[in-house]
Amino acid sequence: MPKSKTRKNHHDYRPPANAEKSKKNKSAVNIAIVFFALICMGIAYFAAGSSQFWFLWLLGGAVIGSIAGYYFGRQFDKSFAKR
Repeated sequence: MPKSKTRKNHHDYRPPANAEKSKKNKSAVNIAIVFFALICMGIAYFAAGSSQFWFLWLLGGAVIGSIAGYYFGRQFDKSFAKR
């Protein structure tokens, strides 16, 4: 009867040396930028009312929202990177 302790383990999987590891983008910055830009554009739309330059309000809201989303996403990444 064979001794199982001296047998070679068959289940060790080792990827080939030339295989590239997939690096997923796990950053919250891009999602936060889009989310905050949309929220600020909505606020700017209602703030503009019946203004003649409503598109400038939307553009300004998108820019301010993008900046806020960038900083929020960076802070979110920093806080979860510590864990």
